[in-house]
Amino acid sequence: MAPMPILGKFMSRSGFTLIELLVAIAIIAILAAILFPAFAQAREKARQSACMNNTRQLSLAVLMYAQDYDEVLLPCAYIDETSGKTLLWPDLLEPYVKNKSVRLCPSDGLSKTIGYGLNERRFADLTDTEAPTRPVQPLAVIDTPSGTIMLGETGTEDDLITPRPDAYKLVAPDDPLNDDVDARPITRHQKRVSISFMDGHQKALRLGQFYTDQTPADKWFGN
Repeated sequence: MAPMPILGKFMSRSGFTLIELLVAIAIIAILAAILFPAFAQAREKARQSACMNNTRQLSLAVLMYAQDYDEVLLPCAYIDETSGKTLLWPDLLEPYVKNKSVRLCPSDGLSKTIGYGLNERRFADLTDTEAPTRPVQPLAVIDTPSGTIMLGETGTEDDLITPRPDAYKLVAPDDPLNDDVDARPITRHQKRVSISFMDGHQKALRLGQFYTDQTPADKWFGN
């Protein structure tokens, strides 16, 4: 009589061993360590692209404003004589940029109203009583539009680190921060700042390419 088969040999396995589970978890952890930084980098790259698009739309609106006002640049801010309210440069651009979301960079988690500042050397603040009075300027006074900053991401103190949100003026390296709406540039995207120039083109620049260690110090901002 043939021996009866051992039942266990013919039973299918119903689960994983502890070692197999640990190996699977280790593989998942390794894949996560490899992929998550790549996902984060791709997400930040998308945010940088959106930020650059914001600066492009804002700079085009600035140039359109100048076309409508006899080639004269808009002020950073001024007091409306009729209402007595202070109007900021993004408010003046509303006829040209309907979408208010372009005022804030997607990576800016601190600012509530504006994350970009106009070059204070070129755009007069008619409400600033502590700074030398600069009248609004015509486009014609800018000798090198492609080498003169129009606007960029703002948001730091003099140390270029401490946050200073909702500042609407980008101050030249040699100029002081004389009110709470002045600010230095901020590097929100892989140590780069989204910048628009007076000819309407954009670049993502490191601080050392336009703000620090420049000769003369304010070469990208004008006199």
